[in-house]
Amino acid sequence: MGVLRLAAGLELAPGGSDPPRAFRIFPFGEIETTKGVFRFDEEAARQVMEAWRDYGNRLPIDYEHQIVDPVANGPVPAAGWFDLELREDGLWAANVEWTPKAREFLKNREYRYFSPTFRVDDGRRIIELINVALVNLPATKRMEPLVAKAVPYEEGEVVDGAWDADAAVARVRRWASRDGSGSKETIDWRRYRRAFAWFDAANPENFGSYKLPHHDVRDGRLVIHRRGVIAAAAALMGARGVVEIPEADLGAVKSHIARHYHQWGEKAPWEREEKMKVLLKALGLKEDAGEAEALEALTRLKGALEEVQALTGKEDTAEMLGVIRAWKEGAARAEAVEAEVKKLMAELEVKERAALIEAAKQEGKLPPALEGWAKEVPLATLKAYLEHAPKHVETGGKKEPEKGQALSDEERAVIVQLGLKEDDFLKAKGGK
Repeated sequence: MGVLRLAAGLELAPGGSDPPRAFRIFPFGEIETTKGVFRFDEEAARQVMEAWRDYGNRLPIDYEHQIVDPVANGPVPAAGWFDLELREDGLWAANVEWTPKAREFLKNREYRYFSPTFRVDDGRRIIELINVALVNLPATKRMEPLVAKAVPYEEGEVVDGAWDADAAVARVRRWASRDGSGSKETIDWRRYRRAFAWFDAANPENFGSYKLPHHDVRDGRLVIHRRGVIAAAAALMGARGVVEIPEADLGAVKSHIARHYHQWGEKAPWEREEKMKVLLKALGLKEDAGEAEALEALTRLKGALEEVQALTGKEDTAEMLGVIRAWKEGAARAEAVEAEVKKLMAELEVKERAALIEAAKQEGKLPPALEGWAKEVPLATLKAYLEHAPKHVETGGKKEPEKGQALSDEERAVIVQLGLKEDDFLKAKGGK
């Protein structure tokens, strides 16, 4: 068992500059860090919660692990205190109480990350949480900062019409101010930020810190402007130059804008792009394929589908597949039957040829010199020869033509193979 300090990631609902009242310490599963991979599973959760209940005190948040590694030049102050809570997605710090000093550090982004100190067993399973420290050098990969800057998504009435961002922002300023003047000194900044998708948490009391407006004010109510959402999405896609939003906040900002698109049943542009990439991959095309290529591929697929529907007489895809499978199995059986028939026919031909040769030998129509030939020629040729071949007398030597016979058996076989007449052959030979 060992004690480890690990700068770990923090998943928060995007919010303002105030430190969170709750944050996730460990997600369930494997936690990838520069110090190796650690495991937080159900058994880890059971042991961690059991150890905390046995301890019986709230756990501290400190600075740079000074509680675990005390410094010699002064006291070790706490940055906050918290309880442990198991949720569906992991182990959380709950009911967090931050000190005023820690709040200022986080608000000014002088600290952005946290690092838990914990014990593990020999299998690198986390079994006890000791405390959490504020740090600036994380070891966990792909971390989220403590102070999030993406504005939380907020549902509301959706309006349409012409979008004038400057006029809408002016109305929001008056709506968010205490006296309706819209002057900077009277703004309720928490209220004001609700009209935007992102703000600079390090400088929240400055109009220039707020970006991507997409709300307006109608009859004293904050509403979502459809054209404003579309304009914000276009800005995120680079239509009006690059929006200076940190990469770490971009995902939350896009999620905020995308959820407004979902309100009227559409996908955000980047979601449509992802779906297009999936479609192109499914069509066997490259990710950078154009619309013309995709349409051509879809046209081919549609044509193929219509042809299959016509052949099978089915409209439902599952029924078409059933018919095609039946055809395939039937074709396989037909091929097997055909192969078996060919095999039987070959066996019958061998037997028939053997019987013909044996009968011809018995009848004296097939001399020994032609027996090898009879085994190789097509069966039809052999049958034609035996039909016209005369009987011969075996002499034990070279067979001479019988008296009155102008041709030998070998010559007759040649005539049959070549399809000649005896008279023509005899004339060519010089006979009479």
